[in-house]
Amino acid sequence: MINEKRRGKLEGLSPRHWYMRLKDVPCFIIGNAPSIKDMDLTSLYNHFTIGINRVFFKFDPTILIWQDLALWIQEKKRVVECEAIKYCRRGAETKGGFYNFKLGASKASITHDLTVLNGRGSSGSLAYQLAWALGCDPIFLVGMDCKNKNGMTDFYGKNPMHKPHTLPNCNRGLKFIRDNTHGRTVLSCSEDEVIKNKISLEEALAMCKDKTYTREELVNILSK
Repeated sequence: MINEKRRGKLEGLSPRHWYMRLKDVPCFIIGNAPSIKDMDLTSLYNHFTIGINRVFFKFDPTILIWQDLALWIQEKKRVVECEAIKYCRRGAETKGGFYNFKLGASKASITHDLTVLNGRGSSGSLAYQLAWALGCDPIFLVGMDCKNKNGMTDFYGKNPMHKPHTLPNCNRGLKFIRDNTHGRTVLSCSEDEVIKNKISLEEALAMCKDKTYTREELVNILSK
């Protein structure tokens, strides 16, 4: 089973059939911002998580999402070794056997087809589209600060892939999330300046204490 997980793909249904599969299941979207550097994320292993980019340096999420081929080229060994379901932009990996999505419209928008995510420049908004289409509620944003801190761009230090447009695009993605809840509860456990509904990670976990899931349970829900 571990080998199947590391390969990244599940037996059974494809993402095309995942729509609303996790209705009312809480989701923690975990970014790479400096604010998670000293966070203890181990308690999140009992919850559904979508981790972005190099989050696997600190935490192995339920689903790992990325869109840049450079990440795969630089970190392919670490990507393969983590147990997360791998879900990336078509063309952002060369191994095969992972779940892929294609980028649709250039502007972010809610999707009902989990093989197509919309928008350019913000992996956070793509992860949110995935969580929304899965039916997750509430959705917590962790490590999505969209700002640097103490000279750090990310929790692991300075990301050489950061460009002048990175933070503006990130904040644009947060504004998309803020303006497209469509009845879902979205709360920020981050140090961002966009989402006004702030909550600590401990408070978020307390809200979800009666809705916990093992990785195996979540895999079964998505694959049956």
